[in-house]
Amino acid sequence: MCGIVGYVDYSSKTQKKVLRVMREEISHRGPDSSGEFISNGNLAGLGIRRLSIVDLKSGDQPIANEDGSITVVYNGEIYNYVEIRNRLLKKGHKFKTRSDTEVLVHLYEDYGEKMTKFLNGMFAFAIWDDKAKKLFIARDRSGIKPLYYFRNGDLLVFGSEIKTTLKHPRFKVKIDPRSLDMYCYFGYLPADKSMLVDLHKLLPGHTLTFSKSGLKIDKYFEVRIDSSPPKVTLDRLLDEAVKKQLQADVPVGVFLSGGLDSSLIAYYAGKHKEKIKSFSIAFGEKSFDESKYAKLVAKRLGTEHYEENFSVNDVYDLYDQITDKLDEPLADPSLFPTYKLSKWASGHVKVALSGDGGDELFGGYPTYQGQIISNILKYTPQILLNFGVDFLGLLPQSDKNYPKSLLAKILLKSSKMEPVERQLYMMRTFFLGDDLVRNKPGMNFVRDSIPIKESMSITTKAQIVDFYTYLRDAFLVKTDRASMFNSLEVRVPFLDNSIIEYAFNSNHKHVNLLRTKILLRKLAEKKLALPEITNRPKKGFGIPVSKWLKNELKNFAYDVLTYNKLEEHVGKDTLQKVWNDHQNGKSNNGGALWMLMMLSGWLKKWT
Repeated sequence: MCGIVGYVDYSSKTQKKVLRVMREEISHRGPDSSGEFISNGNLAGLGIRRLSIVDLKSGDQPIANEDGSITVVYNGEIYNYVEIRNRLLKKGHKFKTRSDTEVLVHLYEDYGEKMTKFLNGMFAFAIWDDKAKKLFIARDRSGIKPLYYFRNGDLLVFGSEIKTTLKHPRFKVKIDPRSLDMYCYFGYLPADKSMLVDLHKLLPGHTLTFSKSGLKIDKYFEVRIDSSPPKVTLDRLLDEAVKKQLQADVPVGVFLSGGLDSSLIAYYAGKHKEKIKSFSIAFGEKSFDESKYAKLVAKRLGTEHYEENFSVNDVYDLYDQITDKLDEPLADPSLFPTYKLSKWASGHVKVALSGDGGDELFGGYPTYQGQIISNILKYTPQILLNFGVDFLGLLPQSDKNYPKSLLAKILLKSSKMEPVERQLYMMRTFFLGDDLVRNKPGMNFVRDSIPIKESMSITTKAQIVDFYTYLRDAFLVKTDRASMFNSLEVRVPFLDNSIIEYAFNSNHKHVNLLRTKILLRKLAEKKLALPEITNRPKKGFGIPVSKWLKNELKNFAYDVLTYNKLEEHVGKDTLQKVWNDHQNGKSNNGGALWMLMMLSGWLKKWT
């Protein structure tokens, strides 16, 4: 796991000093070593900060092929690199390290830009081909590892985080108002958006080639629904995925929330590694706390369990730390406990496995059941739906985690929408509320980047929407930043290639009106034999923002929100209304206020 940077300048102006400044901006992603490469003629420069996980002694980067014509820098892990390496050895390739990095240069020698179809892992890498004088960049299928870039004529600059590109002298910081609308609506930036004009994310499952003839972006992966289900069990696939992702030359642990997904990952990890360390966060507020379930699983599996508490004081302590490093705003409050968990775990292990992806792949969110109900409610007269919404609006606002009255209200308001629009609305409104603080953004990215087919079931459509939006642009961003800011690598077995394929092509239903995660629950019933885990409803990993903003965080939050640059972009009157409506109980605007607090911190640091 590492952080990578680089740029290509066909006017031969690539400079080592610029490359080094870019590279050192992400030293937290790789505290163990650093490296750089400048090509012949100063056309290209590649930089790396390395967190050593595999082949600790000889795996430093950049790494080149035998004649030095192909050079790579790489962030991530290729879990099937041993099989690929053995295949390449049989074809006559010579290796000087045991690292997965070196596999990439030799694979490129044989297959060029088609090499990505062989890779199973989490990655963002850049290859300079000196003979062809071109740059080739690729990002993993799910978007576990980040990659940003901007192009200006004969120049292309890239990096694992936005802050690297800001250090290039030809990049000018200018906020994109359309991206600001996107962030204020979703709480994250979907598709290829960044907050800045001309700065883009390379989409997951895509490659980028830059040469003198221009820039080309190709898609090498999208979720497909096949008529023939996989001929292998989920039990076997999860077992193999976890076994592969435990491979490391450093200590490995598990994030254990006590939920279904992380408990299953911990179970399979325990099969292949004795006394594995597990880590969890506890909360004082009962509706947010899952620590007793994490302890229950840890006791059953015999893990070496560690627990840390998260309180309102942690928000005070971490707000400046996180906004100082976070170079694009992110409204998910669970970033804070995930950051604390990662910082604490990094004192014990260098790698942790996580259950991320289980909800999207196997139907874990109550919105999927909401889709089924909405398909029935869409025939209900609008006047009756409006009556239900008005009645629910009379109930007291709840500060609890996953309040049922809020879910019901969102369901009634979205029942006439089409499934894709409905899923985006339900997920957005559940976290940020119904009110807009800026213009509602255009939704062209849905048509352009989410592979929805009319033949798909209503719940499958919803899962694919979440896979292509909330998972990759919010959840995985949160996990990557929280962990890498603390020099910890987090791996996600549910996003193994084979499990993604299985989840969307299995004949098994994942959701019905009475149950979510049907397949995973059946598996957990056999493996864990803990009804307290397998039968419990979804509980989101978050913090009691709504309650704290009315009490312990009230003065702190008001100071953060009354910032002149935030008022310029959102409007003083809008900010005051959102604040007042929350404080007097008219609306639960906790999510929206937190979203604005994170935007305020970003504006103060980066603009």
